[in-house]
Amino acid sequence: MPLMYQCNVLENGLTVVTCPMPHARSVSVALITGAGACYERDEEAGVSHLIEHLCFKGTDSRPTPKDISGELEGVGGVLNASTGREETVFWAKVTRPHMTTAIDVLFDIATHSVFERGEIEKERQVVIEEINMNLDIPQHRLSLLIDSLLWPDQPLGRDIAGRKETVASIDRDHILDYLKGHYLSGNMVACVAGGVAHAEVCREIEARCHDVLVGAFPREYPTCPEQHKPRVSVDARDGEQAHICLACHGVSRCDRRRYALDALSVVLGGGMSSRLFTEIRERRGLAYDVHSYAEHFLLSGTLVVYAGVDPRRTGECLEALLQELSRIKLGPNEEEVRRAKELMKGRLELRLEDTQSAALWHGGQQLLDGEILTLEEVSKRIDAVTIAELSSVAAEFLRTEQLNLAVVGPVQEVPAPELPPE
Repeated sequence: MPLMYQCNVLENGLTVVTCPMPHARSVSVALITGAGACYERDEEAGVSHLIEHLCFKGTDSRPTPKDISGELEGVGGVLNASTGREETVFWAKVTRPHMTTAIDVLFDIATHSVFERGEIEKERQVVIEEINMNLDIPQHRLSLLIDSLLWPDQPLGRDIAGRKETVASIDRDHILDYLKGHYLSGNMVACVAGGVAHAEVCREIEARCHDVLVGAFPREYPTCPEQHKPRVSVDARDGEQAHICLACHGVSRCDRRRYALDALSVVLGGGMSSRLFTEIRERRGLAYDVHSYAEHFLLSGTLVVYAGVDPRRTGECLEALLQELSRIKLGPNEEEVRRAKELMKGRLELRLEDTQSAALWHGGQQLLDGEILTLEEVSKRIDAVTIAELSSVAAEFLRTEQLNLAVVGPVQEVPAPELPPE
């Protein structure tokens, strides 16, 4: 039975979505706003992420971080947040009797945070240390490198956390101005999943969103996927592994081919029966972790392949990866496509058993796409994907001139990637 939902727009423009899951013991509340790294100017990179941190530092009625976290932890709940390229998410998960507390806390931190100057100074240092920590993690550094190759000098190519120098320069006035331009009612979706009644949820949220600024802004940002030759970036550093990432541009969220590209990614490197896992790990013993994934954004997307290998076998692994990319352009077989579809549908259905995942999935669709597809509707689109469509997207995007290669580890240089003849 597919998950159903209800959706209402309140008088001030804020959208409320509920996803009834009557047998769940938990209720999850997600407050999603269209404030993310891609909407920032280059000189303010990281302001969305810094604001997300600061919203946990104190409000008018909950003046300390302990007052905020303790209220939900005191009833066994969980509270957290994340910043993405196109959205910031505040979420809480509690048992059913404490739904109103979760709603109250989330709207309090999103609309009544005080942004005290001393807390700003302390938290900017915390964020800078987070940036330093991530730069020390090879996989994270690899992700930054591949993004900068895919989208050079573009918002999608920047680190979501910003740069140390921009984070250090953001002051309180800048933060307040950014909030006024982005934390707007028409730019927010509240989604509640669990054993809830839609009318009750709407009443509870409406009673707490009076101080949300009314308005909206166009969620657009520049992006250009144009590329005419392969790009390479190597970060030579000590380590036990060479971390390899091959990526090409893909399709946006609203492109119907997204399901074909997702299925192609599953055939290529999704799970232990995928081509990459079978060839790179099982047959050749080159890597412990080898996989692929696809991402979809407002106007763009990407298909990414990752492997972590012995530095001495970097060339051998890269050659094997390129061979698999070339081979899949000949087209997957019927059994591979069937397995990919069932994996995609099954993983989504399993994920949506959890109220938090359900709240984020439904609310995220409403904010980013302006519509919500049910599990049944998505499953139908997945089932409609054909072998010809997979072959078509492979031929369009898996081309030598479209490839980007990033390597992090004790490797000095690598050749530009080139697909072998099919």
